[in-house]
Amino acid sequence: MENGIIEKFMHDFILEVAFRAERKIKPRTPLGETGELRRSWMVGKVERHGNDFVVEIYNNTEYAIFVEYGHRTGKDLTGWVDGRFMMTISMKEIERELQTYYDKHVTRLLDDLMGG
Repeated sequence: MENGIIEKFMHDFILEVAFRAERKIKPRTPLGETGELRRSWMVGKVERHGNDFVVEIYNNTEYAIFVEYGHRTGKDLTGWVDGRFMMTISMKEIERELQTYYDKHVTRLLDDLMGG
């Protein structure tokens, strides 16, 4: 029973953090002409690998990585377009806020367990 509670807690916590990250990433993503890049951010399923819980936040557009990190441009590829780092910046923010999110989840879990 206890393992089920902990597993559900971790699953829900990881999923919430992933969706928070997605909500930070999308507004930082350039809209472009069609909005496809911004619309294409997805949160995968939470999976357990041993003691680790993993979730992917991804974008399947073929050019997402170039927008994230930058790329060469021009006929002779001597120009450079700077990356937007929409995911990198967002994940650094999430890392800084992670303890606060975790503490709130633990408090909520304890309140539920104590009948509060």
